[in-house]
Amino acid sequence: MERLKNRLVSGLFWGDEGKAKIVDYLTEGAYVVVRYQGGANAGHSVEAGGKRYVLHQVPTGILHPGKICILGAGMVIDIKSLVAELAALESLDIDWSGRLKISSRAHLVLPFHKIIEEIQEKKRGIGTTKRGIGPAYRDKAARIGIRMGDLKLGKAHLLNKIHNWLSDVGILYEKAYHVEFPEAAEVADNLAMHFDYFAESVTEVTAFVDEIARTKGGVLVEGAQGTMLSVNWGTYPFVTSSETTSGGASEGIGFNLRLIDEIVGLTKAFCTRVGNGPFPTEGDNDIQSKLRGTGEKSFDEFGSTTGRPRRCGWLDGMALRYASRINGVDSIALTKLDVLTGINPLKIATAYRECEDFPSTIPEVEQVVPIYEEFCGWSDDISTIHKFENLPMEAKVYVHKVEEIAGVPVRYIGVGPARNDIIIR
Repeated sequence: MERLKNRLVSGLFWGDEGKAKIVDYLTEGAYVVVRYQGGANAGHSVEAGGKRYVLHQVPTGILHPGKICILGAGMVIDIKSLVAELAALESLDIDWSGRLKISSRAHLVLPFHKIIEEIQEKKRGIGTTKRGIGPAYRDKAARIGIRMGDLKLGKAHLLNKIHNWLSDVGILYEKAYHVEFPEAAEVADNLAMHFDYFAESVTEVTAFVDEIARTKGGVLVEGAQGTMLSVNWGTYPFVTSSETTSGGASEGIGFNLRLIDEIVGLTKAFCTRVGNGPFPTEGDNDIQSKLRGTGEKSFDEFGSTTGRPRRCGWLDGMALRYASRINGVDSIALTKLDVLTGINPLKIATAYRECEDFPSTIPEVEQVVPIYEEFCGWSDDISTIHKFENLPMEAKVYVHKVEEIAGVPVRYIGVGPARNDIIIR
């Protein structure tokens, strides 16, 4: 039997590029779908069979019967939210039992972390989701985090870990900010109660993924957020707390990236950003309202996790070129091309004035002056088109420009919100 392709899907901008739709489509040709970083701060929405599903920690592959879904070691998992997500799937007659594997090395988001992030957000205004993600990753780096595997070792072990955290970190916040953290026993009881719901899913996953990838293939790897929110390569400090690029997959799964056959870079046909931070191609009020929508439609530009309106603007070719290089992209998935219908002219920032690459510091990014190239728009409805040659000429010109900038082919084109609203080239 011919080995299936192993693929990795990576967002190229500030997240919200439509990863869930592309991962959902590619799951048909996969056995295993693996998530390698992030946590409940991600919101992946899929429309299939007339229903809209929003997932935060479980890979969208769970919507396909028989597919195995894995939460990797690079994630920080909120187990209370995870239980709610699994229960919601059950209510929709989606059976996850026996199909979910969770790395015993994945770290936990604790109630303490959410309290800390609330404090930090008031002081610094980064624009986080306040889900406790950053503090959880900080504890991981500081070697004081609690992992999934710790929950399997009994309550005494867990209580000891929590007491150590409270005496090491908690006391500092209690003195500086006069906060009261929950009691160790209360937190331990709550963790143990929710852990029982999926305890059989917690295991060592790296050997399993490696075996599938080497033999029959069909491993599909996804991250959360996007390259411009990478803690290393994004618009720091207005970033998330983990490595969102394709390189983060090796760290977050324990996986040989040479087994990946195709790295798919995700971008919308325009740019969006949620939260604070620089956004060189952010549009004026008129173009933002056209790109964002009113919120009446499920695919309008409002966050799946927070409900916040997304900032919208023209496609940033400088960021696209930079992110494609960082991720080693083999092909592009261009989503929401249909949203550009009726907008004329269209623009793409093909360069920054007096700047050869995407800058590394916030003051530099804030000062860049985009140089735009204009394109004729189209008015025809493209949402029912399934062949590239049937697109309006103006749409094809726009796609070709994206290919020219990224230096790789646009292989997947989203023309609507539903699972099958896609053009494959």
